[in-house]
Amino acid sequence: MKVTFVRHGATAAAGTPRLIGRTDLPLSELGHRQATALGERLADRDFTALWASPLLRCRVTAAQIGDRIGHMAVLDPRLAEMDLGDLEGLSLAELPKGPGTFRDRWQKRPGTTRFPGGENLNEVAARVWALLNELYAEHPDGHVLVVSHMFAISATLTRIFQWKPTHFRTFAIDVASLTTVSFQHGGFRLLQLNDCAHLEAVAPSPTLTPAALPARSVNKRPA
Repeated sequence: MKVTFVRHGATAAAGTPRLIGRTDLPLSELGHRQATALGERLADRDFTALWASPLLRCRVTAAQIGDRIGHMAVLDPRLAEMDLGDLEGLSLAELPKGPGTFRDRWQKRPGTTRFPGGENLNEVAARVWALLNELYAEHPDGHVLVVSHMFAISATLTRIFQWKPTHFRTFAIDVASLTTVSFQHGGFRLLQLNDCAHLEAVAPSPTLTPAALPARSVNKRPA
């Protein structure tokens, strides 16, 4: 089975330092354009199924894609973003610093450091992993699209490849990006990571990770 993780399109909170988990934000105008670009990128591909987080930003992104690939999204709460509990809507900069504080523990041990009243990364990875196992049992030779969130996708990748939870910070999962993993014979292969090529004609997100390579310049001959 192959799984392509799709992060939802941008919301009005994109580019702000606020911690957004379960707040049910709609897509911004930019996010709608990104969702349209995702649908065009994936149109007419042979996908087996489409699953999505029930949060609005994922439901709308998945609907745009589903219209182009001929699938209606199955909504599953296990694909929701990490529950940030009492810190929802705050920024890390607003939290106390120093040894033993939440900020200190989150930086050092994000896998087991639970957001007050919420979840930790290991718990997020475990619930998504449980769904992936069910999908593998149902579609062992298929290709499933999964529309989810930044923390949920990052945490799941660390679980799949048995990386330390702190490694979730080592790779980007931008809005409207594509990341594909192959599940084969008990092993895993990362086929695609944070692919945003379909967004080249769309205004850049304020959170977009700088490109590893600059855009190729086109040399024009003088008339």
